[in-house]
Amino acid sequence: MTEGVFHRDLIDGGLTVVGEEVPGVRSAAIGVWVRSGSRDEQGEQSGLSHFIEHMVFKGTRSRNAFEIARSLESVGGHLDAFATKEFTCYYARVLDEYVPLAVDVLSDIVCHSLFDDNEIKKEKRVVLDEIRQFEDTPDDQVHDLFSAAIWKDHPLGRSVLGTKETVSSFKRADILDFFADNYGLPNIIISVAGKFDYSDLLRLLSASFSLPHTAASADDDRIPVYEKQTRIHERELAQEYLCVGARGVPHNHQLRFPLLVLNASVGGGMSSRLFQKVREKEGLAYAVYSYADFVRDSGLFCAFMGVAPDSAKRALSVVLDEFAAIRESGLSLEEIRSAKAQLKGSLFLGLESMSNRMTRLAKSEIYWGRYVSPDEVVSMIEGVDAETVSQAARLVLDPESLSVVALGPCPERDITDLI
Repeated sequence: MTEGVFHRDLIDGGLTVVGEEVPGVRSAAIGVWVRSGSRDEQGEQSGLSHFIEHMVFKGTRSRNAFEIARSLESVGGHLDAFATKEFTCYYARVLDEYVPLAVDVLSDIVCHSLFDDNEIKKEKRVVLDEIRQFEDTPDDQVHDLFSAAIWKDHPLGRSVLGTKETVSSFKRADILDFFADNYGLPNIIISVAGKFDYSDLLRLLSASFSLPHTAASADDDRIPVYEKQTRIHERELAQEYLCVGARGVPHNHQLRFPLLVLNASVGGGMSSRLFQKVREKEGLAYAVYSYADFVRDSGLFCAFMGVAPDSAKRALSVVLDEFAAIRESGLSLEEIRSAKAQLKGSLFLGLESMSNRMTRLAKSEIYWGRYVSPDEVVSMIEGVDAETVSQAARLVLDPESLSVVALGPCPERDITDLI
């Protein structure tokens, strides 16, 4: 699919608009991105970004919750939202003829939500159930436990969901205060990709988004400090869930793409080293993979696996041995070539989706402050070589820096003996 026509403007009160008109499609994806997430919360506010993301769907001055729910579904569209550690996104996918409706609905829920006390009480129960469900999903929870271990008291170490205690304590005044501090126009990006008229879009946005003009970014300015940790959470489960990793690099660091190439080879697919060694050769795990996560001032690299308790020690040993081999000898040229092809293929396959294009635009603005084209990304991928991959490996696979977090029935000694 060809690259679209890119636009960027700063309009009324500091609202940033980025758009990509894509020829040959019938749909558009629209996102309202708030540069505020769980890392911008104080301890007692933990989970508030996520809770607000829920509450905006519970009624505005002109729509009740059901009318919001059916507003886009009734015309074949989709409306949803999510919160992360660094931003919150409200988004819609619609046919091109319903772009004005999508803008109207998104601006309504973001600008005119009532945050009704009765709805707050009900939604607390919903989010508490979401937390309980998360706690019953150990292959998800172990990643939060890993972040909590390595980032310790930094907000990045907290769950986006918050805790049962913090969510139960939220009051309407807490919501309104946090909203006022973080939802000003200078803190918001509107990202649109697909079929739409950009001039018409600007007019719609100028007329629809009525928020304070003076709210400053709520960026947390404390740089997270990484410390090597070993945390064993013993629980009666059918499997042992393990995360092994270390500090990575920030989103726009020069080693970002070498680390992505490394990750693709270590655990990014069925041909990766960990999949082949842990699952195919040894038969020790069904789920085994690695990932690199990036935030604006730090990052992490992590390998995950879920194994039978009596296989945990052997599986961890295999992973640590593979890390040591890669750190010592690097990747082969064929592995690097294949990983680069995997990254480029994923990029261009993703461009088939207007939602992915919309997300790319917003994240480029958030982390780079400018448009990063697919061709520029390809150039950065192509610039990765064996030396830069080895630099990334020495950083994230250093045995003196590796942290291990385990969740399951294995006693602590079975894990710590290997570290």
